[in-house]
Amino acid sequence: MLKEIIIEKIKKHGPIPFDEFMEMALYYPDVGYYTRADIKIGKEGDFFTASHLGSVFGFLLSKDVENIYQKLNCPQDFTVTELGPGMGYLAKDILDEVSIPLKYNLVEINPSLRDLQQQNLKQHFDKTHWVNSIDDLDPFTGVFICNEVFDALPVRVFEIDESKEVMEVYVDFKDDEFIETLLPCRKDTLQYIKEFAPGVLKIKGYRSEVNLKMKSLIDALSKKLQKGYLLIFDYGYNSQEYYHPDRKGTLLCYHKHTINENPYINIGRQDITAHVNFTALKKWAEEAGFNCEGYFSQSKYLISLCNEAVLKEIYQKNLIQLFKRVVLPQGMGESHKVIILSKNLDSHFR
Repeated sequence: MLKEIIIEKIKKHGPIPFDEFMEMALYYPDVGYYTRADIKIGKEGDFFTASHLGSVFGFLLSKDVENIYQKLNCPQDFTVTELGPGMGYLAKDILDEVSIPLKYNLVEINPSLRDLQQQNLKQHFDKTHWVNSIDDLDPFTGVFICNEVFDALPVRVFEIDESKEVMEVYVDFKDDEFIETLLPCRKDTLQYIKEFAPGVLKIKGYRSEVNLKMKSLIDALSKKLQKGYLLIFDYGYNSQEYYHPDRKGTLLCYHKHTINENPYINIGRQDITAHVNFTALKKWAEEAGFNCEGYFSQSKYLISLCNEAVLKEIYQKNLIQLFKRVVLPQGMGESHKVIILSKNLDSHFR
């Protein structure tokens, strides 16, 4: 059904930019990947995040949530807000551990996932609150958590053609299949490339992504966080690494725990992602009123939360093997990064 909707749009309006195709594939109401009723995340789905590897990730984040509560002088209205909370496992693991008064918002667009989250969090019913979008949130003091959210934002794809002109990938439909066609890139796409990837402008055949949606998301988050921290966990690179001449794009698709590079199959049934450019993210966050308190590997961040007492708890809870999976390089320790942003603090704490 979704495939036919996209085909009809192309027939009516002509080729569409890749980010528009990706937006429809992931978020079209009721039939997009993240909006369909039968979406599954974790072992039974197409991918998993750190929160699906057991409770250790949420256990460690609960320590930082408590640290932040203390640093903000224990506000009465302390709030944690999670964007894209999946099955609700991370929220449950944090709420199971914290011993501070708080409200926990979950921003979820998918009614079916919301039902699963409410079932998984029924013992924390008095602390949890659901909204459909960031716009529905009341401004708050506390913590925003974005765990693998930015990689799922629709991206533009650019390519340097044979004459070294910067072109943008558009999606067309001919001879019963989706095909790509290169058209002159939009002005803001070119501005981004000149700022964050100038070194690739003359490399014929070079291809990569541009994520301008990050800026509007950061702006939206800033409007709702009056004071506190924004914790972003995702896989990605700085600009220099992202747009290295030897790395030609990061776009990947996940379907039943297998990876492919073809976004034009399994439409609405596979996840489509691109790595995060943390250089651009940091710049736009600072323009939106945040201060960058740190940019680390996930390993370094999680280990920084482990004093002797915490490590003792990890052993007592029999979480040591799961702990290794989220911190060791062969697990998620180095592939995933953490950027910590603060807003309206009297001084820097990290």
